[in-house]
Amino acid sequence: MNDLTVAHIDRLKSALASTRATSGTTHGFYLYPARFSPETAHAVIETFSLPGDCVLDPFMGGGTSVVEGLPLGRTMVGLDLNALAHFVAATRTRPLSSQDHTVLRSWAKIASRNLQQRARKRGHRVTNLPLAATQFLARAIHESDQLRFPRQRAFARAVLLRLGQWALDCRDQPSPLIPAMAAKLPQLMDQMLNGLDEFVKECALVGLKKHQITAARILLCRSSEGLQDDPRIRGLPRPPSLVFTSPPYPGVHVLYHRWQLRGRKETPAPYWIAGVEDGFYSSHYTGGSRTSSGEDGYFSMIRSVFSSVRQVIASDGLVVQLVGFADVSTQLPRFQNSMAEAGFVEWTPAKLAQARISRRVPNRKWYAKIRGTMDTSSELLLFHRPYEPHTPTSRKPTAPGKGS
Repeated sequence: MNDLTVAHIDRLKSALASTRATSGTTHGFYLYPARFSPETAHAVIETFSLPGDCVLDPFMGGGTSVVEGLPLGRTMVGLDLNALAHFVAATRTRPLSSQDHTVLRSWAKIASRNLQQRARKRGHRVTNLPLAATQFLARAIHESDQLRFPRQRAFARAVLLRLGQWALDCRDQPSPLIPAMAAKLPQLMDQMLNGLDEFVKECALVGLKKHQITAARILLCRSSEGLQDDPRIRGLPRPPSLVFTSPPYPGVHVLYHRWQLRGRKETPAPYWIAGVEDGFYSSHYTGGSRTSSGEDGYFSMIRSVFSSVRQVIASDGLVVQLVGFADVSTQLPRFQNSMAEAGFVEWTPAKLAQARISRRVPNRKWYAKIRGTMDTSSELLLFHRPYEPHTPTSRKPTAPGKGS
């Protein structure tokens, strides 16, 4: 690509400043916690990579970067150790046939009618999930399992996952009611199938045909530590030229593995609905607890992951990360030190007036440490380049063709 211009930088800043609700194509399939905006993913991938490049996201979450990168003509590689995240990312980027669309729409309409009459069967219980929602979803899951193909069953569960999230949001009704959920089911099915169609059409604009989409992305449910040893990564035709990601934030409590009913009681319902396994505590998904030892573990994890990334990224590649901190003054230096130990040096685009781009996050609903500075309503966009940390004669790269 050409050198960065002021317009590129302005576009990045504009994307970061966006407060629009997540929408478009398949972005509304599931409101994954701590997701970055599609505008940010689009701007970063378009600015710092070229069509045909491989882009890696080692903390892909619900797959926002993957959804944005494929219609830009990039090969996308995403990893996440959360089975729910992998399920969401895979479903959002798996095209369906016209026959699948017909079957799923028919299923949703029939299920909507039937479930109002049959959903009151007792028996199944899910911790802290209201009884009406449990009854409805249990029956709906059972009926979705009767669909013929795995891709149809997965999409139906994705719709039910979004339905459960909507029902517990409690903005449209004081508590989840069976008639309301039954009426919402076919509506969500239509919206999500239309979104998937829109995603497929955007991919087609760059020559990525419908049957080629799944081959253009690799989604792995595993930790990114040791990713260089994974045969699916070793088999990439070219190394990633760009790593774009948003790792967990140190000292910040985010429920990646639970829903909260009215902001209080936690329920493991999303794993049950998606049909994937859970079994870990929150620290497993955030890289460490909010204790001092947990924070040490977090930075050790960052060092380990990016040491692995260093072994697969192109020699002139770039790492772009959107990161928030509970306490910037103490945690940012530790984060930068972990990146340096992994083989990366901070880089600043020449047209960037200040050292880093930051954004204020409106309505942040996360919990940070009670003591110390509460910095979690802001995030930093950090840039790093690979270098040889233990070779004094090595020069730090200057990003030929992709930067200053």
